[in-house]
Amino acid sequence: MPTAMTRNKRIRAFAWLFLGIVRDFWKEARIARRHGFAKARERMSARHRRRAIQFRDTALRLGGVLVKLGQFFSTRVDVMPKEYIEELAKLQDTVPAVPFEAVRQVIEEQFGRPLEEVFPHFEPQAWAAASLAQVHKAVLPDGRIAAVKIQRPGIDKLSDIDLATFSYLMEGLNRFTRIARQLDIPMIVSEFVRTIGDELDFVREGDNAVRFKKYFGDNKLIYVPEIYWDYTTEKVLTLEAIDGIKISDYKAIEAAGIDRKLVAQEIVEAYLKQVLEDGFFHADPHPGNLFVAPGPLITFIDFGMVGEITPPMRSAFRDTVIGVAQRDSNRIIEALWTLGFIRPGADVSSVKNAFDWLLDHYAGITAQTLTFAEIEEIQEDIMVIFREQPITIPAQFAFLGKTFGTVLGLATGLDPEIDIVEATKPYVARLAESLTEDKWGLVMDEAKAIGQLLLAMPRQMNELLEKASRGQLRVKIDSRDIANSLDRSSGSRFAWGASIFSAVVVLGGIWLIGMEMPNEGYAFAALGFLVFLFNYRR
Repeated sequence: MPTAMTRNKRIRAFAWLFLGIVRDFWKEARIARRHGFAKARERMSARHRRRAIQFRDTALRLGGVLVKLGQFFSTRVDVMPKEYIEELAKLQDTVPAVPFEAVRQVIEEQFGRPLEEVFPHFEPQAWAAASLAQVHKAVLPDGRIAAVKIQRPGIDKLSDIDLATFSYLMEGLNRFTRIARQLDIPMIVSEFVRTIGDELDFVREGDNAVRFKKYFGDNKLIYVPEIYWDYTTEKVLTLEAIDGIKISDYKAIEAAGIDRKLVAQEIVEAYLKQVLEDGFFHADPHPGNLFVAPGPLITFIDFGMVGEITPPMRSAFRDTVIGVAQRDSNRIIEALWTLGFIRPGADVSSVKNAFDWLLDHYAGITAQTLTFAEIEEIQEDIMVIFREQPITIPAQFAFLGKTFGTVLGLATGLDPEIDIVEATKPYVARLAESLTEDKWGLVMDEAKAIGQLLLAMPRQMNELLEKASRGQLRVKIDSRDIANSLDRSSGSRFAWGASIFSAVVVLGGIWLIGMEMPNEGYAFAALGFLVFLFNYRR
């Protein structure tokens, strides 16, 4: 258990590191206002490198939540400078293992008997080590070979300290800085705290694995190891040991005669199914959690971090896609409100005006004529809307955006020539067949929406006349004035919104294709993927 001195040192180290990063970004923003973003990033490169190394060293020294934060930021190419990405990526596979005697103590406390009675053979050398747990190979009494995941001793106490410190510092950002305009900080903190709690509950992780295995039960190309429940507790998870090649070990994959292009295709289709059909997805698909075997057979492990898309979220998401396809800003606003993108008490009319301008301005663009210059323009306009309007990104969609970006990175790493839109076609063909029975449901939903619009019309007309009679009726400025207000800033702190946007648009395009709207669908999917590529390239 951490002593008072240890606790105080952790808090000071955490706070000092956090405030240093905020100060660096504040200084970069000041330079950018005078000399432009590119020049500011160039001038701050050495400082970012030093701070990233400090982050990595502090995380390795202190462990706990700091390592999870570092691993999270190492995937955020849309937010963090490349210096952070390069240095924090080293946290992925280099976390030191705890001594074997400490592991023995955890197992014996959890099962109430000597280690040798639980596992006749237990390898002292860790198979893998992560920030919250480590894995050892063992043999069960019946001879089955197992992988035993053991929670690092004392990590629950250290996590409590780190999460309390993190929450306090983020509350300061929320109350005293402008960052709260773009980020739903309380939701992000709440989601991160919940995620860490879930990752520390190995019974919950086992349940997640069973659920995932059920969804892919008929799929011969995706595998999930079996959970051995008789040897599992809240701090010890025992599962089937698997043999495979790390998905990022391209040379080994090729040496085994496995087609990298097929692996990339399987990854894309697996995540389309998770998001669009199951509403339940593996939210931490970094290379250490996916393994490949001949077939190709892809094995998923580590289900401590998962995301869920509820039926109401999927319905609102569908309405967003249809609203964009039909250039119906009212439908978009209603869907965004339902999804939590628009803050309570916000001036919805200003958000509507921004989307009206965006839809009108880019109405003539098609997937065939889209250029990178237009992609840049669209991305920057979207980022300005996120900055200027009372729009925030709910934590669950930040989760989805991060996962989407990581999966695209895996796919393009395996197959640099992959065409994501083409890769979706086999899945879309199957999805279209399954959606046939839902056509009448879609028609009824549309009829219901029209009915609600007709019922609301008298009230809206009455409000309009009352405003006119009181002299409160105002005419909004035209699209040229709105366009002038959309300052095309290239500040990268809003670039992560493009990852969310591209995820929604690509998945929406696939849904439209499945609903036999191929022209609109392929246009959506191509636009979303190209926005992601352009954002990644920057």
